[in-house]
Amino acid sequence: MQPRVIALLAALAVFLVLVSGTAVRAQKKVPDHPVIKPLPEVNRKEGVFHKFNAHKFRIKTEEGDQDKEIRGKYWEYSYYTTDDVSGLYILENYKAAAQEKGGSILYEGKERLVFTLPTPEGGTLWVEVYRNGWNNYYQLYIIEEQPLKKVLTFGAAQIQHELETTGEVTLYGITFDFNKATLRPGSETVLLEVVKVLTAAPDLKVEIQGHTCDIGGRAYNLKLSQARAETVQSFLVQHGIAESRLVPKGYGMEMPVASNDTEEGRARNRRVVFKKI
Repeated sequence: MQPRVIALLAALAVFLVLVSGTAVRAQKKVPDHPVIKPLPEVNRKEGVFHKFNAHKFRIKTEEGDQDKEIRGKYWEYSYYTTDDVSGLYILENYKAAAQEKGGSILYEGKERLVFTLPTPEGGTLWVEVYRNGWNNYYQLYIIEEQPLKKVLTFGAAQIQHELETTGEVTLYGITFDFNKATLRPGSETVLLEVVKVLTAAPDLKVEIQGHTCDIGGRAYNLKLSQARAETVQSFLVQHGIAESRLVPKGYGMEMPVASNDTEEGRARNRRVVFKKI
């Protein structure tokens, strides 16, 4: 082998070591997913976690294979196993485990398995097992489908502007515990901005509209949305707004603004609206 070729190969080897080392350092120690576990034969792993991210999952449809983008809480793992583990062994084990848990197999191929699992909260967990043709290495992509949890909210000025220009304002920052009318942490921050608006405009009266998604029956959702609207009313009254200026009204699932076929759509339908009277 010529000296120049040897030198190039040596430089390439050093470069790969440096890149590999950088990648390893960039990986943080991420705990195993609480539901989707690694195989017992795994002897090394790397992981990434994001509060919110997206991944395109391969699914089979009547029109053929398609990639469906799912958003939500995101985990990504790279697993290295003992040499006696084959790709078929990896995929078949995850398939059996998914079916045992009541999961739905959405795609199955030589290198990839995609399935979903229901969550206790009524949501959906999406999982892709990808082995990339290697026998003793595979990756997991996991997303707990859910909408973005907004951490930025409009203040009193924006709320007042919407009421003046459109007659109503939708505030997604007001959220409740699952199937309850109890305010979640963070909702008070948004409601205090509403208090500022109502305090500055003492003649302003509003209808507090409660809206839900379609999980549950119509009667149930009407009752739930009414209770949530009344919770908002109680908060505002406790902070100095006259009860006579506030009309709580639950509309249940009757006025959707998005499809209820996806978690993102259902989240948009679960909302509180303030409308000028």
